[in-house]
Amino acid sequence: MPNAATYVLPALGIGLAALAILGPGSPRMATGVRVWGTPVAGSEALALRIEGVRRLHGADDPAAIPQIEVSAASAGSPLERWTGSLGNDGIGEALLRAPAGLQEPVTVRIARGSDTLLEQRLPLLPPPAAQPAAVPGAAQPTALPDAAPPTALPGAAPPTALPGAAHGELRFRVTAARGALAAPFPEQVRVAIETQDGTPATGARLEADAVGAELEGHGSGPAQITADARGAAELTLKPLAHTVELTLRATHPGSAPPGTRSANGTWEGKLPVIPGAIWLDPNGLADEHPELRLISPAPRPRAYVSIGGAAGRALGTIVPLAADGAGFFSGRVMLPERPAPGTTPEWAWAVVASDPYELGAGTVAWPLSSAAAPASARRVELLADGMPAAEARERARASRARRAGLLVLGATAVAQVLLVALRSRTARRRLEAHLAAASGGEGGLGGAPMSREDRERLLTAVRAEPLLSVLALAALVGLSFAAVAALAAFR
Repeated sequence: MPNAATYVLPALGIGLAALAILGPGSPRMATGVRVWGTPVAGSEALALRIEGVRRLHGADDPAAIPQIEVSAASAGSPLERWTGSLGNDGIGEALLRAPAGLQEPVTVRIARGSDTLLEQRLPLLPPPAAQPAAVPGAAQPTALPDAAPPTALPGAAPPTALPGAAHGELRFRVTAARGALAAPFPEQVRVAIETQDGTPATGARLEADAVGAELEGHGSGPAQITADARGAAELTLKPLAHTVELTLRATHPGSAPPGTRSANGTWEGKLPVIPGAIWLDPNGLADEHPELRLISPAPRPRAYVSIGGAAGRALGTIVPLAADGAGFFSGRVMLPERPAPGTTPEWAWAVVASDPYELGAGTVAWPLSSAAAPASARRVELLADGMPAAEARERARASRARRAGLLVLGATAVAQVLLVALRSRTARRRLEAHLAAASGGEGGLGGAPMSREDRERLLTAVRAEPLLSVLALAALVGLSFAAVAALAAFR
């Protein structure tokens, strides 16, 4: 039995260690989640965009994670739970109601079964500052483009006058009705004409010409429009390029003294066309049951939408897009009941993007209601990252498996040395007995018996060689197992 174990045990031990080290002990993808959003203190909704991530050697891939549970607490009070799955793109939208309003600290926990994927505290944005009451007749301040926050998006914010070169006696204020344009979809452009003293140019005759766009309802030539009593006119343009230049010429006979020529003015400027923007059809919002109708000019599998207002992000949704008969990619989704204006959370804008991080150049915030208070939309921000903890869990798991493999190697090496020593001891005893018999001891084979001193010298010489052999063999066994352990440490 010891003889067979001497040959079988090393192979068995090294095989088990290799299975443990190269199997469970090898690096695997770490699976975790990230949390995105823009929660605002006092908001009655915690709308989170959950991103599943798989990471190996620093490279990230989307992770479709089924059946996760999201729970949160605001100032120690638990919010309602959300249960759902992350799609093939690794994205899911979780909505947790907070009737008492979000208050610091806000903690969130995301679990998959009994495994905790993330448990962290979320930062809250400050509530919107109270706006001063408007003074009748006073001009309201508008934010300059250079003063916009880094997270500001085109569209949705209070419309500001488009920059342009103006000449003549008349003044122009040109604004995009929804803050941005997307090619090749129709949008309204509003023009307000005033005289030099600031009065509306009632009945002014306006001629509009666009390069890179069509003026709907006016054919291919310039559009002829008459301003209303407020000196205002509207144009419907369909951009055909990403750069659209608009030229306006206006004449106002009523502002000129009798016998003099009419007041004239021109304006030239570029319109805010957003390349690659996904267009939100405003007609879908006007129906009895409002829905988001999205149309993309480029092939895209889905659109990521964030809906909110002054109280931040109120909800999020993912809209699948598919090819339609018009050569575009479109999709629609029904909206839940819209909150009443002035309530929380109010819907003022819908940020539409082709990527879940809302960082693409084509990301646009489309206004949802003209009755809602104007509010600047914000991109979603990274609130919590569970990947460092996921990588730490994966490293700890692999380390446990490798330690188990090394423990098997060490135990096998010790057992092998003991087996070799046992075999050597047995062989030495047999040799001693044989030499004692051959030298004239008990059970001798005949011949002149050796003296006691000669027999002791002979046995001492015989014992020395096996001992050295045993030590050398034990050293070789230990060295072989140590080499295997060293190679395993490189993984």
